[in-house]
Amino acid sequence: MEVLDWTAKWADYTPEKIAITSYDANKSYTYSDLHRYANRLIHKFTELNLEEGDRIAVLAEHSLAYIVLFVACQRMGLVIVPLNYRQPIRQISKLIVDCTPSLFICNNNHQEKAVQLPLQNIRKVSFETLTHFFQNSTSSSEKTFQIKEDNPLFIFYTSGTTGTPKGVIYTNKMLFWNSLNTSMQLGITFRDSTINTLPPYHTSGWNVFVTPLLHKGAHIGMLEKFDAEKILCLLELCKTTLFMALPTMLLMMQKTPVFKKVNLKKLRYIISGGEKVPSELVTFWKNEKNIYIRPGYGLTEAGPSITSLHHKMAQLKPNSIGKPNFYLEVKIVNKNGETVKPNVVGELCIKGDIVTPGYWNNSVKTSNKIKKGWLFTGDFAYKDDEGFLYMKGRKNDMYISGGENIYPQEIETQLELIKDIKKAVVLSVKDEKWGECGIAFVTSANKDLSVTEIRENLKTNLVAFKHPKYLFILDKIPLTSLGKVSRKKLYHYFNTLKSQQ
Repeated sequence: MEVLDWTAKWADYTPEKIAITSYDANKSYTYSDLHRYANRLIHKFTELNLEEGDRIAVLAEHSLAYIVLFVACQRMGLVIVPLNYRQPIRQISKLIVDCTPSLFICNNNHQEKAVQLPLQNIRKVSFETLTHFFQNSTSSSEKTFQIKEDNPLFIFYTSGTTGTPKGVIYTNKMLFWNSLNTSMQLGITFRDSTINTLPPYHTSGWNVFVTPLLHKGAHIGMLEKFDAEKILCLLELCKTTLFMALPTMLLMMQKTPVFKKVNLKKLRYIISGGEKVPSELVTFWKNEKNIYIRPGYGLTEAGPSITSLHHKMAQLKPNSIGKPNFYLEVKIVNKNGETVKPNVVGELCIKGDIVTPGYWNNSVKTSNKIKKGWLFTGDFAYKDDEGFLYMKGRKNDMYISGGENIYPQEIETQLELIKDIKKAVVLSVKDEKWGECGIAFVTSANKDLSVTEIRENLKTNLVAFKHPKYLFILDKIPLTSLGKVSRKKLYHYFNTLKSQQ
């Protein structure tokens, strides 16, 4: 039995233990089910002449069948390419052409979209058909599978908010070390449980809690779509111990009528990240529910478990992303690649077995991002005198106005300190006089708050050259399908207003 085949191990040790539960379908698979169903799927894939290294493109929400597919692909050395079903046909088509899959799988929800994709020479099958096969077939294979640590297991396409989406190769080695990092930081055991509501086309939908809990023989509940009230009820009903949510999701949860009613005493931690975790959010959940939120940092190209802020430090070190996790190295460098001193901003770099070997079909991008084993993240950060890390924003987000380096996150933080401002986002555009200038978008709980009042506050709290040239008060900030700020939509909004002037 191969050491990376966690499902086979748990199917041997605790065959009747529930591994995964779908709260949409009201069905569960034990570790024995997962093991047996994956082997049946392998038999089917062998009949289809799929071979090690072949890509399987998938257009579907997370499900029990998706987890079975994961186990089967890991054993066969096949590569899963989870496609973002919320993207337009044109974008999905580009990804299919790029990854050249040998098999395309989708569920019935996306059949209309599938027929519009360039799949003429690609074999196609539905998840419903595969599920019927592996649940009812008697064929199986009990051989031992040699899972190679350097074999790719996923290709995750980045969101493309800073350019054309890139396919990040995710290997079995990355999977193992990320799982170990996550487990050690959070003390995960077979007694733990989570509810995953994150999509499968993002690394967080697999590698924040799903694969680490599979590694530990724990229980994973699954919900296809995020529903704030339903999640709160399930967290109580299922006595869930660990949960991952973006800050936007947590804000939605705390605003529901259910929030004050549910008892979440079994919930040890909530892990949050993907965007800045406001200190007010951490304080609110601790005061209202006695639940610790642990901010952290990760990215598709590494981990994603890279840093974590210990829960006892969350209120003492507001806005920090914590310290590096186990089994990885970090450094912060200047533009010459030299390590900077504490409290000096530079680019965050990561080294270790959690780092991707590169980008699919993109050796140029790989060589630009990974140098001598170090991944240059493109994120600006600094380390304080005690070794705690703080983000200053994306390298691509920083802009130079009148010769001064300006970090949008610093302005956003200052804006969100203003009474009644709930959320702030700062972007940059070209400016004839200064080279570049800032655009600020804010939402407010006070309909009477004016742009003039906001600017007056900034005058006393922010040096003049950092003031955004343009400032807009919106009803809400547009979000991507993952719940992150949609900079594309904000730029479109700004350009529309400019064209009307």
